[in-house]
Amino acid sequence: MNEYVWLFPVIFMFHEMEEICGFGIWLNKNMSMLKKRFPLIVKEYSDYSNEGFAAAVFEELILLLIICIISRCTDFYCLWLGGLIAFTFHLVVHIIQSVVIRKYIPAFVTSILVLPLSLLLIINSIKIIGSPTNVIIAFSIVGIVIVFVNLKIAHMLMNKVSGFFRK
Repeated sequence: MNEYVWLFPVIFMFHEMEEICGFGIWLNKNMSMLKKRFPLIVKEYSDYSNEGFAAAVFEELILLLIICIISRCTDFYCLWLGGLIAFTFHLVVHIIQSVVIRKYIPAFVTSILVLPLSLLLIINSIKIIGSPTNVIIAFSIVGIVIVFVNLKIAHMLMNKVSGFFRK
């Protein structure tokens, strides 16, 4: 499991780098379309900056590394697996977003590339961990809840850091 645990932060950052590098440019180029079709997105990212987004990703990476370290130190991988399942769900959401918007979004290419690897990690990890299905499902739900709660925290951090750099 050691190799699997440390693959998660690697694929996470690979995916996030596409978003960090491209989202600001994409947002500016597509603002008029977003205002017409998706005004809530415009509101959510009204104070966007690359610095703020990078700070949010950094916070998420720290949380992920803490989960990886705890998993390795305790040999308990169910929370890690729940986080990986939540991340994989996140990749699918990006693919769906691109389909709904009907154009490329920064996150689409790496979502397509990383999704098969994530699914393979999940399948192999479930076999290795050997926990009952109900435990895997429970920790997947916990992982998804943690991701959604942390997403709110990350967005608050992004807005604060973006505001700081706009002054």
